[in-house]
Amino acid sequence: MADDLAELEPFLAVYLNRLGPGQRRRVARKVGEALRRENAKRIAANVQPDGSEMEPRKKRKRMMDGKGRIKRTGKMFPKIKLARSMKIRATPDEVSVGFEGTTGHTARAHQYGLTDFVGRTKDGRTIRTKYPERRLLGFGPDDIDAIMDAALGLLEK
Repeated sequence: MADDLAELEPFLAVYLNRLGPGQRRRVARKVGEALRRENAKRIAANVQPDGSEMEPRKKRKRMMDGKGRIKRTGKMFPKIKLARSMKIRATPDEVSVGFEGTTGHTARAHQYGLTDFVGRTKDGRTIRTKYPERRLLGFGPDDIDAIMDAALGLLEK
C-alpha cells in the first residue's frame, strides 16, 4: 500500500501546490473523512485492513445484564467504529485518523495485542487479559480509491 501512496504523491502535489493553506487543510480533512469512513466499514465488518478476518472474541459462559437476564453479545467494537470515536486531525501538510481517550486506550490494546484491564471481581481482584492483535486502522485495498475520489472531488470545484 505504501508504494501506491508514493505513486499518488507527485500527482496530487501539482494540484495541492496551487492551493492556499486553508484550502489544503480542507482537502486534507475530506481525505481524512474518506479514510475514517473506509476504516469504520472495515471495523464494523470485523475485517482487518489487509482483508483477513479479525480473530473473534472469546466465548463467555454467562454474562448478565443489570436485571439478571443473560446478555446477548453482538459484534465487536460497537462504539469504536462511530465517527465521534475516530478523530481527524488535519493541517495544510498532513492528515491523521486515530482514537483518543478511553476509546484510544481500548483500540491500542486491540491494535497491538496488549494486556489490558477488564474489570474487578466481587472480592476486589483486578482482571486483566491479553488481547489478540486485531488491526483496526490501516490502509486497505479500497482506501487509495477513496483518497483519490475525495481529493479530486474537491480539486474539480
